[in-house]
Amino acid sequence: AEHELNASTSASRITTSTLADFHSAITSGIGTLRGPLHGGANEEAMALIQRFETPDEAEAGLMEMLNRKELVMGFGHP
Repeated sequence: AEHELNASTSASRITTSTLADFHSAITSGIGTLRGPLHGGANEEAMALIQRFETPDEAEAGLMEMLNRKELVMGFGHP
């Protein structure tokens, strides 16, 4: 799906538009990812992935989550 200018991309582009150096633009984008509403989702998705040791275990665990109508981070937007 097209997300146009998400928070981190927008922050990096705005920083670049001030003629700041490349490292500042990257730092700006990474800093924006630190927020729980943007990059926090990535961290939650990784935590979920790390709970499972095998593909079968992951499938069973995700099916349980879906049956309980729990949020599965990394799929869709809350």
